[in-house]
Amino acid sequence: MIIYEILAMLQLLCFLRYVSGADSSVDWYIKKPVACNMTSSYGDCTGNYTRYFFDTTKKRCSKFKYSGCGGNGNNFQDIRKCRYLCGASYNPDRDPCLRPPSNIWCPRWPTFAEMWYFDTNTEKCTLFIYHQCALDSNVFQTCEKCMEACQRHMRLLQTCTPGHSNSTRS
Repeated sequence: MIIYEILAMLQLLCFLRYVSGADSSVDWYIKKPVACNMTSSYGDCTGNYTRYFFDTTKKRCSKFKYSGCGGNGNNFQDIRKCRYLCGASYNPDRDPCLRPPSNIWCPRWPTFAEMWYFDTNTEKCTLFIYHQCALDSNVFQTCEKCMEACQRHMRLLQTCTPGHSNSTRS
C-alpha cells in the first residue's frame, strides 16, 4: 500500500512540475485548473441560471447563462469561487483536489467507509474504501461533494451514480 502512495505522490509532483511551465509570460494561464482555460458552456437543458466563468481573454470572471445540466467545469455559482480558483491568487499547492488521498491504516477505527476522491488521471470523482482516522482534503463523503469541490479540474462534468451512498463496514 505504501508503494502506491509513493507512486501517486511522484506522479503528482511530475504533474505539478509539468503544468507549471517555464515561460513566466504564460505562467498565469498554465497553472490554473484546466477548467479555467475552457470557454463558457450553456449546457444541455432548458433552464436559465446566472453563473460565472473565467474569461481567458479578459483575464477575469464574467457572468454567463447556464441551462442547469451538462456544460464544463468553468462554471461557478458565485464570483468569489471563480476569482479564488481562476484569478491571480490561485495557488495549486493549496488545491485539495490535486493531492492524493491518504489512506493510512488507523488502528483506533476498525471500520471501513466508502468515500470519494478526485482522481487527477481520469478527471473524475472515484469511489474507494477509506480507513483513516480523519478526513483529509481529497476525501469526500459523497460524489456530489467531490464534484462540487473539484469540478474546475474536469473537462466534462460527470453524473454521480445513485445508490453509491456512504455505507460503513466493520
